[in-house]
Amino acid sequence: MPYFARYFFALGIFLTLTPAWAQDAFVHGRLLDAQTEEPVVFATIRIKGKAIGVISNQDGGFRIPKRFEAEGDSLIISSMGYESRQVSLAQLFQSPLNLILLTPRIIQLEEVLLEEKRKNRRKLSARRIVRNAIKAIGENYPVTPFSAIGYYRDYQFVDGAYLNLNEAILEVFDSGFDTVDDLETNVSLYYKNQNTDFERDTVADNKYGDHTASKKYISNAHLSDYGGNEFTILRIHDAIRNYNINAFDFVNKFEKNLIKNHALRKERDTYTEEEVLYTIRMSKSIPGYQVAGRLYISKRDFAIHKMQYAVYETSGQGAKDPSSEKNRLLFEVVTEYKREDEKMYLNYISFHNDFQLIEPPGFVVDAVVLVFSCECFEVRFNENIDPNTAGDLANYDFSFKGNKIAFNEVVVYPKAVRLFPKVGAKTFNTMVKVVSAHNNDPNRLPSAFRTAIGGVLDEVREQLVNEDKHREIQQFREFFVQKLTIGKTTGSASPTYMDKNRPIFEDQPVSQPEGAADYWINTPLQKVPE
Repeated sequence: MPYFARYFFALGIFLTLTPAWAQDAFVHGRLLDAQTEEPVVFATIRIKGKAIGVISNQDGGFRIPKRFEAEGDSLIISSMGYESRQVSLAQLFQSPLNLILLTPRIIQLEEVLLEEKRKNRRKLSARRIVRNAIKAIGENYPVTPFSAIGYYRDYQFVDGAYLNLNEAILEVFDSGFDTVDDLETNVSLYYKNQNTDFERDTVADNKYGDHTASKKYISNAHLSDYGGNEFTILRIHDAIRNYNINAFDFVNKFEKNLIKNHALRKERDTYTEEEVLYTIRMSKSIPGYQVAGRLYISKRDFAIHKMQYAVYETSGQGAKDPSSEKNRLLFEVVTEYKREDEKMYLNYISFHNDFQLIEPPGFVVDAVVLVFSCECFEVRFNENIDPNTAGDLANYDFSFKGNKIAFNEVVVYPKAVRLFPKVGAKTFNTMVKVVSAHNNDPNRLPSAFRTAIGGVLDEVREQLVNEDKHREIQQFREFFVQKLTIGKTTGSASPTYMDKNRPIFEDQPVSQPEGAADYWINTPLQKVPE
């Protein structure tokens, strides 16, 4: 079955939307590699002649408001390493799902010859290229104010489906790269929605904690909640914007530690719409961890166009390929910048991490009681049991007043077992007296007894009794710029800014600026349940 045939669209109406968003109808599309038919992720889709657009999702999907059709607009589609395409919006409305193929860009002979003439650039080592790029940050990135309006979302991804999808439209007021982002950047919230068209799980939506005390934790890692604000967490992971402060391991301070902490080597060049880019591979390997990343740097002025960075937890000898199934992803950051008026501005940032979710066991012991009539213990389960494991006496560890209880035999029933203790009449009578005098809970023995039951499987042999379920889930936070305004310092005359110390989707002020209808929510496609 082709990749794109496994999906359908969620066209539900958001009842809480303001008219600026609720009245939009959309055309839906998906970008695929023309050679492999794999999705083209994080491609830029712009409305021709307008400074507005959207970024493709993890499956290459995107949606554009139909209102742009009336204006006769076209889409300009571009992605690093691919030929750009122009597509008429009028053509796209002919079907509910538009598949658009992007062709990988081939190195042209004249480009190769041009690079051969640039002997000084050709001789540069990977370390020198990155060092030049770091030195040029002050020249290549803005030090004057600007704003970026875009689509924010956070969600979890498990078994190919989205979970706990939250969406927002934000405007970021950045004073420039010579300021401390966390202290001086302000954010206005124009729309927010906790999307109920996708599954929601309150346990998975909880805050992180240490695995000894929490049902949700990151193994061998820590993610600060920065007051619980999801967008602040995302922004701090833009190592280029925060090049002179600590971003994340093992990048730390980008300008001081990136080169020192990583092995660097050049790979084959790649391309944007107009520029040839160095591709620099970053790697690091220490006991228990492997790092893999890439920097895409302009050959023209050393501007960093894109940074991909991933950290993996290794077990044993790990693997030569960090992304091998032998390793487990801890976190990954993908950041892309685009050139505007000869300065580099954020196009999108995607941060995701792996976390573990502990769920209560589905197969448990309902009761352990002393049955006087048969002089035995009865263990009752909530599901039918496997007779082989339930009949193994080694799976039952009982004691009374600190003395271990041995058993003569076990009799297995569909949802219970009876254990016959190897004790004398006097000891059994003492047990009866203790139970009769102190047992306020008919399903539990008093504290003089200690019982431990393990190794018993349910009838279909899928679950061990009393064993917690562990789910591995991917957490994503992403921001995609739809409109950039250079020189903009504030919102309205009295702007209302988001409280960066509170979660976005709790009690945050929401304002409705003029021109709100220009921006839209790029909700991802839902996967058909298999």
